[in-house]
Amino acid sequence: MHIFRHALGMMAIVACTLTARPALAAGQSVTVVLDWFLNADHASLLAAQYSGAFARHGLDVKLIAPADPGSPPRLVAAGQADLAVSYQAQLGMLADQDIPLVRVGTLIDTPLNVLITGADIHDLAALKGRTIGISMPGVDDASLDAMLHSVGLGLGDVRQVNVNFQLEQALISHAVDGVIGAVRTYELLDLQQKGIKVSAFYPEEHGVPIADELIFLAARSHGHDAWVKAFMEALAEGTNTLINHPDAILAQAIHDHPELDTPLNRAAWQATLPRLCKQPALLNRPRYEAFAAFLHAHGLMTHDIALEQYALDPFSAPASP
Repeated sequence: MHIFRHALGMMAIVACTLTARPALAAGQSVTVVLDWFLNADHASLLAAQYSGAFARHGLDVKLIAPADPGSPPRLVAAGQADLAVSYQAQLGMLADQDIPLVRVGTLIDTPLNVLITGADIHDLAALKGRTIGISMPGVDDASLDAMLHSVGLGLGDVRQVNVNFQLEQALISHAVDGVIGAVRTYELLDLQQKGIKVSAFYPEEHGVPIADELIFLAARSHGHDAWVKAFMEALAEGTNTLINHPDAILAQAIHDHPELDTPLNRAAWQATLPRLCKQPALLNRPRYEAFAAFLHAHGLMTHDIALEQYALDPFSAPASP
């Protein structure tokens, strides 16, 4: 309680609103496996907890950071978790593999991916003959290919190396000339805070369709369940609270998770706020169809799959059997 009062300058009424935690009479447990370690991308989830929104909607939500960032969707598909935070960029490929998952909400509705290069590279055409590090083969390849084609180049004009998640290290050590798959609200900020001069190129400005960065996946059979709808309603309320009181939510997050108290996380927190999805359940159908076409064009989706099979608004009417 005192964390909120301090953060809000002793505004008692607001502090009471933010810290209220109604008791759960019979709260349904919902386990959410995050995409990565807890960070600013998950601010709306924290706000929904701290504001009592999850509890008001009858939910007891547990957030779990994965040991393997690639595991969350498969944990949900195996029934070992209820929701996974994942990526629209991977959703079509999961559907193509016939993994019975469906998008039921959005957490971050703008792209975060960025191509970062040394400061000596001022345009994409200068990448010819250079070495580019990637972390997620498939999507990164397709994005890089589209970006290169926007300046008359192709993947054959660069050398690609898989650096896994060591993107910053690969760039700082000059093992590569650029990296794709970095996050503009994390690695790019970190490099800038370290005083390392870089150039940044945004995929959606160079031929890659806009996609929701982070989404929620549920088992296909649970896409329209009442608890999914309750979760999305609570998340929307939490996001609104976060937008109104970002410093208070951050103060509580740091109190509960001291590892978040860093200059990088504070900068990421502010940079992420305008990227939060205000209507998490709403499905932007044209956006998803355009990205599916992009995946088909790059051979990452090989089957014609109805969008309803892998992406839906949980408040929409269920499809007829």
